[in-house]
Amino acid sequence: MARALFLFIAFAAAVAAAEPAKLFELTVVAGRSSETLKVKRGERVELRWKSDRRVTLHLHGYDLERTVAPQAPAVMAFEADIAGRFPVSEHGHGGRHGRTVLYLEVHP
Repeated sequence: MARALFLFIAFAAAVAAAEPAKLFELTVVAGRSSETLKVKRGERVELRWKSDRRVTLHLHGYDLERTVAPQAPAVMAFEADIAGRFPVSEHGHGGRHGRTVLYLEVHP
């Protein structure tokens, strides 16, 4: 019985890992994007960024940071395991947070 339970759990984990990421193609123009992204807790998420200028973006709560430039798109990939509303902000000189580009909402 324990072996069957283990196999079931292993199979369920493999199926969950095989789920494709929820993909968002995002473009930042003049430091702004008009989107609020909504995902469910536990989903794999992939944010694919493009920008009209060089900018460093920080996803709060998940502490992900990427630099995006016109010739250098960037990706933030993660599992949405923390529920809440998180800003993605532009980082300025010295690590200061600049304006908010968009929000990510992770629903339970």
